[in-house]
Amino acid sequence: MSKLTLLGFVGLFVAAVLLGYFALGYRPAAIRQQPMLPVIFKHMDHKEVACAKCHHNFTDDTGSGTCYSCHKYSPDINLHMEEMFHDFCRDCHLEERHKGEKAGPLRSCAQCHDPKR
Repeated sequence: MSKLTLLGFVGLFVAAVLLGYFALGYRPAAIRQQPMLPVIFKHMDHKEVACAKCHHNFTDDTGSGTCYSCHKYSPDINLHMEEMFHDFCRDCHLEERHKGEKAGPLRSCAQCHDPKR
């Protein structure tokens, strides 16, 4: 078998694999590669905030439990969950500070997460 023929077979094989890969609508599995640290959230520190701001399931009646317990089933959210939750909390704190309200700084992991738990 000539090198050119072998190269042709390898090219066809790669093309077939790629075609199958994209034809099946491949999406990466929503598997967390690292455990999420438990969150320390003091509801009393947030008593001025409407519950539905965070707990949308109170208003749309989709269930109860932790944010993760509901959102982990959506691959689009699960793959970006940690970033989305961090953005959600940080943005709210920044909004409050811009209004001149007291909103504690979110500068270290240990302020919201207890790595010992």
